[in-house]
Amino acid sequence: MQSLAHVPAGKAGAPIRILQITDTHLFPDGVVTFKTPKRTVDMKKENYSNETAERMLKILVEKVKPDIVIFTGDIIDGRPFGEHKRSDFVETFEKFLRPVIDTKIAWSFTPGNHDDDGAPYSRKDLLKLYELPCCLSAGAKTFNHTVLVGPSAKECVRLWFFDSGENADERIKYTSFDLSAVQGYCALSDKYHKAGERCLGLAYFHIPFPEYAYNKPIRGKLGLFDAARHKGIVPPVAKLFPSLVKLAGSHRVVGSSRLDSGLFREMARRANVVATFCGHDHYNDAVMRRDGLFLCYGRVCSRTPPIDWEGDGGELPFDFGARVVEVNPNGGHSNTEEKPHKCITWIQGESGVEEDSVFQLHPAKPQKPSALQSCFKTVAESKNLPRIAHLVVMIALAAYILMYSENRTKEDDA
Repeated sequence: MQSLAHVPAGKAGAPIRILQITDTHLFPDGVVTFKTPKRTVDMKKENYSNETAERMLKILVEKVKPDIVIFTGDIIDGRPFGEHKRSDFVETFEKFLRPVIDTKIAWSFTPGNHDDDGAPYSRKDLLKLYELPCCLSAGAKTFNHTVLVGPSAKECVRLWFFDSGENADERIKYTSFDLSAVQGYCALSDKYHKAGERCLGLAYFHIPFPEYAYNKPIRGKLGLFDAARHKGIVPPVAKLFPSLVKLAGSHRVVGSSRLDSGLFREMARRANVVATFCGHDHYNDAVMRRDGLFLCYGRVCSRTPPIDWEGDGGELPFDFGARVVEVNPNGGHSNTEEKPHKCITWIQGESGVEEDSVFQLHPAKPQKPSALQSCFKTVAESKNLPRIAHLVVMIALAAYILMYSENRTKEDDA
């Protein structure tokens, strides 16, 4: 985990506004077909192109007027570059980036699982993007790095960037966060805390933590389950009885790695990161909370074949847009209970702010425990806990004896 020098951005005394762009899946210029395992997509016939993303970025920059733009992976798609033997990924990215560069907005990028997927260039080659103008990650030798951004070193926000992993086999799906990055985050967090740093922290990456799964959205929608049903890749019971699955809350699925890096737990324990922001799951767009940490998705604003899984996932459950975060560093005062830094988020669409998406991330209201957590707490605090524990043990012992006796009887009969 690399620590970069402070980067000036924004105006003194004003909030710092961050625009998140995710999952545009840009294709090389001139490409009109996309070969998938099932078929070859005719992009012109099916109304796919880079134009929607390019138009939306220009609109979003004009409307949001961000101080920082963060691209959270799968901005380019390596597969058509590989299929058509193209290596002009820097030029493709720079063309898309033009509205940001022309307005001299600081920006950064974290890689997704498709930016170099099947490409004639390597993942390490993607670091060349940091050499483009106005990049706040200029000089970074790794995608795992952190930087203070704001008008001054006191009036700022700490941004954490992570490489969330590449495609892997079906057993683990994705390679997940590198353990050295997790250790680096822990070490730097402890160092900054001892040095008295008390500014708000935000983390950006592409693939969600496994802990994003099965949380009820505070704002937004989780549409990945319905998209998977539309494509026919859910278990038979979910296909036949979707209402029961949703009643149990088991539809709140995410496309995460099956490896547990431990990064979520470290962030929740240290509490120096207010919220995390990812992409990857095109049909998910929500703000959730777990163990005090806000878990947020960006929203897609592009129409290339992978956006709707070449049509197999059905229509997106929302309009094109992007997530915005606004941090008010309180004039440079330390983030304390008496004078907390404020942080809000919302979705900016083509026609304006989606009012029902506005939400305050910090200072946050105390998180209410779930019904199950409340039940466990009640039991744990009960004066009758020894009796309850004794009863549970006795029931378990009786069940074991009955099962053991039944098995012995079958063995004796044999």
